[in-house]
Amino acid sequence: MRVQLVSTWHVPLSRRPLIAGGCALALCVVFPATARSDARASATTTVFREAGGPLDMTVITPSVNLSGDAGQAVTIRAGWEADIVSGASVRVVDNPSSEVDAITSATKLDDLRNTATGGVTLRSDLASLDLDYSYGHESDYRSHSFRIGGRAELFERNTGLDLAYARGFDRVCNLAQPRAQEAVDRQAMPTSSGCFDSDERESLDLSIQTFQGGWTQAWAPVFTTQTTVTVQLLDGYQGNPYRAVWLGRSAAQENHPNNRARYAAGLGTRLWIKPLAGALQTFGRLYRDTWDIQSLTAELAYEQRLGGSVRLRARARYYTQTGAAFFSDDYVRFPRGQFFTGDRELSPMSSWTFGGRAEWTPAPGDDGKIGFLRGLRLVGKFDVLIYSFDDFHYGQAAVPNDSAFVATLSLESTF
Repeated sequence: MRVQLVSTWHVPLSRRPLIAGGCALALCVVFPATARSDARASATTTVFREAGGPLDMTVITPSVNLSGDAGQAVTIRAGWEADIVSGASVRVVDNPSSEVDAITSATKLDDLRNTATGGVTLRSDLASLDLDYSYGHESDYRSHSFRIGGRAELFERNTGLDLAYARGFDRVCNLAQPRAQEAVDRQAMPTSSGCFDSDERESLDLSIQTFQGGWTQAWAPVFTTQTTVTVQLLDGYQGNPYRAVWLGRSAAQENHPNNRARYAAGLGTRLWIKPLAGALQTFGRLYRDTWDIQSLTAELAYEQRLGGSVRLRARARYYTQTGAAFFSDDYVRFPRGQFFTGDRELSPMSSWTFGGRAEWTPAPGDDGKIGFLRGLRLVGKFDVLIYSFDDFHYGQAAVPNDSAFVATLSLESTF
């Protein structure tokens, strides 16, 4: 089952450094040392936890990324990531039988997503070109995607221009219902059993195209800005096949429009405060889409150096959005035409995020190394999210799982 952790446009930990180290050693063999050749490896684990009453969601995301330089102008990279999902979610939204049943009858879910990635970077002194491909696989979802991106540095490297295009070819499993001629007749899929290999299931396409441009400018040695513009076009099935909405006499699988265009523009700033050896950072983002959702994101952060090896960062972020044009908290009394949704993240909502980040980069010895490594970095992050869903309810009950935390631990090494 797909899990959308944030409304945006997301191996045991003790063994992963050993795995990464072994893979990096293999890269050293594939990419023999040159004047500036490096082999790099990183192992990361992220834990997302959201809970409230009977509703909960836990996602553990381990990943390993490897890269190596093949000479002066080429870097090759590969990676693996998994989402290990477990929890419970409401299957029929706005079920009016009682304000308790909709939540206490939540359906348990478990799933595993694996994603493999590979890419290459070609670079000259002032420009680079990235080519990437990824394949994702889970019980009810398949995805192929590629990305091409370029960067150029101008005016003595004070200006950076970025352009990127990404294309996704996804397939979503759904319940085959050839006799259901209207959306209100379609039933939610009970399980992912038989997906992609049974006549009782069908495969629906989803096409995703993303265009992005960026401009980074150093206005002064202590002040930098970054502007980004993103356009995303989606065409195909975009609902949750497991979720149904109460429409009066019966519940039907939620029905979303097949087409969606998303537009976003962001501006970030970074001011270096020399007496404090720290940096003040701000970020703002405006978003709108053709489903009539508009959102605003504002973030304030401060990063501080402690000595030469430790960096600390604290941040606070606020997010607010309007609801989709077809969202209703009660489709029996307030229908919204042919489309209907049980997705709380398509309702008017807001959230606060408070978090911190700590980074430790030990200083090398007299030989320029840290043991047998050329570089080492350990990063830990922790965020607390608080949601507000004033216009979304399960029957008469408010959303109980209105807070979450995200914790990340990452080890990066250079050989």
